[in-house]
Amino acid sequence: MQSNSQKMTLGIILLVLGFISISVGIIYIKKSNQPEPNTPISAAPTTTPEIMDAPKNDDSEKEKGEAFEKFVVQKFSKTYFSVKEWRSDKFVKGHYAESASYPDLTMEFKLREQKELFAVECKYRSDYFKEGVEWCKEHQLKNYQKFAQENKMPVFIVIGIGNSAHAPADLYCIPLKALKETFVSKSFLQSYQKHNFQETNFFYDSQHNTLK
Repeated sequence: MQSNSQKMTLGIILLVLGFISISVGIIYIKKSNQPEPNTPISAAPTTTPEIMDAPKNDDSEKEKGEAFEKFVVQKFSKTYFSVKEWRSDKFVKGHYAESASYPDLTMEFKLREQKELFAVECKYRSDYFKEGVEWCKEHQLKNYQKFAQENKMPVFIVIGIGNSAHAPADLYCIPLKALKETFVSKSFLQSYQKHNFQETNFFYDSQHNTLK
């Protein structure tokens, strides 16, 4: 008969063999679950972000436009002129007020008992282009013409060019009725240039409906 020490030794050996068998089995299972060499590992499909052009930032252009409008307004003496309308170009996703297509300003000229209304559209351009400027788009020109006709009101286009929006290098004041195209040449502009505008304000001739 086996002694107790022999039985204990045999039990330990069986436990060790069992542990080894389990370990080998685990290693085998792990290896069998690994992909074969050169076999691509499947993964959840990923979407490569589409490279989009950065949205055009019109903030600087809007700021220039607003700065030039303020410059123009200050060129009207409060003694003779008052701002009746100062329109905003605010819009969102195609929604905008109809008035946004009208000229920027509606001014009232007052001299004793006389009162006259006229409109002003302000346009600032950083520089000349091809010896002239494109002062507006085709649809804008039609909108201004429609406004003048429906309101029976003279409209003037004040164009500032160069330097900065709050202190342009050149200034022109053109009656809308003289503008048939969206692009005007330097030679055309010279007839409507306001000289010494840094020191002088606008003058409105009500008899001839001219703004100088």
